Amino acid sequence: MVLDPTRHADPERWGLVPDADVRDFFPEADPVLAGAVTAASRGRWEQAAAALKPTRGHWDDRARVVQALAREGARTDEWLVRWRDEQPDRDLAVLDAAAWVLVAREIRGESDEQDHVQGYHRVLRRAERAARHAAELAPQDPTPWWTLVQVAGGLSIDQARFAEIWHELVVRAPRHRAAHEAALEYWAGQSPDVLLDFAANAGPALVLRAAFLLEDDDPLIWRTHLVADAMERLLTEDELSDDDRGHLVLALYDHNRFAEVIEQFRALGGRADGAPWSRFEDPKGTFLEYRATSCRKAALRS
Repeated sequence: MVLDPTRHADPERWGLVPDADVRDFFPEADPVLAGAVTAASRGRWEQAAAALKPTRGHWDDRARVVQALAREGARTDEWLVRWRDEQPDRDLAVLDAAAWVLVAREIRGESDEQDHVQGYHRVLRRAERAARHAAELAPQDPTPWWTLVQVAGGLSIDQARFAEIWHELVVRAPRHRAAHEAALEYWAGQSPDVLLDFAANAGPALVLRAAFLLEDDDPLIWRTHLVADAMERLLTEDELSDDDRGHLVLALYDHNRFAEVIEQFRALGGRADGAPWSRFEDPKGTFLEYRATSCRKAALRS
C-alpha cells in the first residue's frame, strides 16, 4: 500500500495539538509571579519584592523569577524607580542588574551597525557595575554572578577574567542551570573545543545546547559521538524541561528518528515559546515546520 504522506502530516492524526493551539508566548504559569509582573506593568513594585524574597537560597527558582521580572523591568522601569525611591534592598539590586542585560540585548538586536554595538557594550558595562554592586549587597547570592556570566559573553572578556567570575558563581551554586546555559554562550564565542568540553562536564542537556550553538559552522555536529551519546542519555531521563525537549527534537530529527521526534512534540504540546525555538526568527513557524515534516517522514517509514 502506498501512503499519502501529506495526509499523514496532519498533527492531530499523530496525537499532537492542532496547529492553531501552538503559541510562542504563554502567560506566566506561576500565579504569584504572574501577579507580580502584572503589578509591575502598572507601576507597582511590592508584589515583585514579595515574589523574590522566598527565592533566596533556591537559586534556580530565583533565576526564573528574576528573569521574568527583569523582562518587565527592561520594558518599563517606572516600578523599579519607585522601589529604589521607597525601599531599596538587595533583591532590587539583583533584579536591576539583570534588567540592564536585557536592555542591552534590545539595543543590540540583530544589527551590526557600529552605534548599536557601541550602545550594547555601554549598557552591558552598566549591567556589570550593577551586578558587582548587587554581589556586595548579597554576598551569598549567585544571581549577580550569573548576570556577570551573561555580561562576559556579550563583552567577550578574556578567559582569565571569566574564570574568576565562574569561580565565584560555582562556589555559591555549583549546578546553577541558567548560569551554565549562559556560560555556553560565552564559550561559543571563544573555542568550540572548550565549549564542548565544558558542556560534556555539565551534562547531556548542555551538550545538545552546545551542538545547537555550533551547528551553523559545523552541520555534522549532531552526528558526533559526544552529541549522539548525550541524546541517548537524555532519552533515558524521566523528567525533561521543555527547553531540553526542544533541543532533543533537533538531535533526533538530524538522526532521522522521526517517531521519537513526534513523541517529544506530544510532550511539548503547543509550547513553542522556549529554546531552541525562540532563537529562530519565526519560533512558531519553525516549530510547526519541524513537526509537520517529522509527521510526513514518519508516515513514509510506517
